[in-house]
Amino acid sequence: MNTKTAAALDIRRLYHYQSFDKERLARIFTDETLYFSMPRDFNDPWDCRPFFNKSALDDPDEYECVVQWFVHANRTHNTYLREEEHTQREMELRSNRTLLEGMIDGMTSEIEKAIQEQYRVYCLSTQPKSTLMWAHYATSCRGVCLEFSVQNELFCNALPVEYLDSYPQFSVAATDEDENLRPLLTKSTVWCYENEFRLIVSEYPFVFPNVPTTNGGFLALPNGALQSVIVGAKMPASDREVVRTLITNCGGRVALKVATFVPDRYEFEITELKL
Repeated sequence: MNTKTAAALDIRRLYHYQSFDKERLARIFTDETLYFSMPRDFNDPWDCRPFFNKSALDDPDEYECVVQWFVHANRTHNTYLREEEHTQREMELRSNRTLLEGMIDGMTSEIEKAIQEQYRVYCLSTQPKSTLMWAHYATSCRGVCLEFSVQNELFCNALPVEYLDSYPQFSVAATDEDENLRPLLTKSTVWCYENEFRLIVSEYPFVFPNVPTTNGGFLALPNGALQSVIVGAKMPASDREVVRTLITNCGGRVALKVATFVPDRYEFEITELKL
C-alpha cells in the first residue's frame, strides 16, 4: 500500500456529509472545531477491525519475523524478567506454533481495542452530489454537506480509503507506517461509491509525533478551511434559516449552497444562495 495524501493526489476539495445537528454545526462557527468520530460508531461492522494473518506462518521467514516481534515486545514491556526467562519464552514461541497463533489472536483483540481507544476519524468524500451519501449520511437530503479546502495543514493530509474484494490480513511484524495505517484505511468494495478520504488523529491522552490530537473528539479547524455549507434538497426552511444565520453571524466568510433535484435526471445540482 503506497498511501498518498489528498494534496499529493492534487485534490482541491473534500466533503463531509452529516445530519442537521444545530449544536454541533454551531460549534464549527463559534468554537471553530470539528468533531471526529470514534471508529466503533461507524456503520460498517468490519471497519477499523484488523485480522492478523496466521497462515503466513507457513513461510519460515515470516514465522521468524513474528517470533522476533513478540520477543522484542516481551523484552520491552517485561524488563523485570531475568535473561533466562526471556530466552525460555523465545524458545517456546519458536517451537510451539499453537502458542504463537494464540498470541496472534490475542494481539488482534488488543489492537482492535487500542484503535477504538486511541484514534478518532473524520470521514470525507470527493463527491458533493452523491445520491447515496445524501441519503445515508445526511438524513435523506435533510442534512448538510460541508465543503473543505485541502490547502491547509489539516486537510492536506487526508488519506484515501482502499476498497478491496477480500478482507485484508495484516502482519503482526509489519514495521512500515503505511501498513500500520491500513486497518483504518481499508473497506469492502461495496462502499466504493463513497470515494472516501479520512483524517486520522489521536484522542487525548494518547499523543503521537506529527499526529493532531483531539480532546473529547474535537479538533481546531484551520482558518479558511471551511468553504461552504451545502444544505440538502429536502431540508426544512426553518433549518435552512438556522444555517444561514450561523454563516451570517460569522461574517459571511463561508458560502451557503443548496443541492437541488434535477427534474429530468437522477442528479443533484449545487448552486450558491444569497445570504
